[in-house]
Amino acid sequence: MEQFTRILFPVSLTEMSPVVVPYVLSMAEKYSAEIHMIHVVRKMNFYADAFISQPSETDIKRHASNFEQDRIEMAEKQLGLFREKYTASHPDAKASVLSGTHYKEIIEYVEQNNIDLIIMGSGRNIQTHLFGSVADKVAKMAKCPVMMIRVK
Repeated sequence: MEQFTRILFPVSLTEMSPVVVPYVLSMAEKYSAEIHMIHVVRKMNFYADAFISQPSETDIKRHASNFEQDRIEMAEKQLGLFREKYTASHPDAKASVLSGTHYKEIIEYVEQNNIDLIIMGSGRNIQTHLFGSVADKVAKMAKCPVMMIRVK
């Protein structure tokens, strides 16, 4: 039987995340596993590089960088509050905010931290139908088991 020692819980900080928590806590308790929670903030230079080809008088790239840093700081606070509220029974849960492309950062984190299991929510909305789901990409690319919790 497989032993899971490190569980990754990608937290979207939306209404989906609290629905996934009981599954994460149950598996962590069953296997005495570490919980690693991450939230990924999209890099703003992606948008600035894609849409700003000429140097700008307002230095949009600098503003994008500042905005990204503000979003990271806000996400760190929100993830900390989420951790306190939902994983109090597992006080050694790790929480990190990363910056980049969601599925790529998740896969990289899995590889760098020897994650045994990923538990994440999967919802369906118009954006998912148009661009694909982060959960679907992670499930296809991960080298460890992925448990997807369907959230309506």
